[in-house]
Amino acid sequence: MKHIAASVFGAVCLSLFTGCGAPPAKSANPTRTLDERRAVEIIIRGFRAERDQPVPGTAIEIQEGKQLEVDVVSSGHKYGVAYVTANERRALGAALPTRDASMGDALQLVPGIGEAADAKILVLHDTEYLYDDHVGAEREASTITAERKLERDVRDFLVRAHAERWP
Repeated sequence: MKHIAASVFGAVCLSLFTGCGAPPAKSANPTRTLDERRAVEIIIRGFRAERDQPVPGTAIEIQEGKQLEVDVVSSGHKYGVAYVTANERRALGAALPTRDASMGDALQLVPGIGEAADAKILVLHDTEYLYDDHVGAEREASTITAERKLERDVRDFLVRAHAERWP
């Protein structure tokens, strides 16, 4: 009888011990960058919200032989926004300043050269605007969060452009 009681007690203890262990490590949800077309729509909306007239941008030279495609510029001014994708980063290489962790949320401005020397371009890397496809409690970063961050960055850039009266 003692052996049966000891066996039952051992089984209960073992089940309690193994059942109360730490949950398995959770891996991060796979993320995606905002689509460039959607990003440009949000950038245009940001320009309009700040009472700035958005127009399609053009490529400007940022280094000898390297052109940055500016997605949206301000009509009558020399500032705009470039939403940079992985392909554009590869094509521009070292001409495009890299972002490092020490920059935090600081906005990255890139000047043009030559005729565009007085241009001020906000460079927004698509990797800064990530979301996952999961829903519910498992969601880590929603599309809305990524879009709002993009909108905030554009707004901050335009507020600075207006306050400093950029040409």
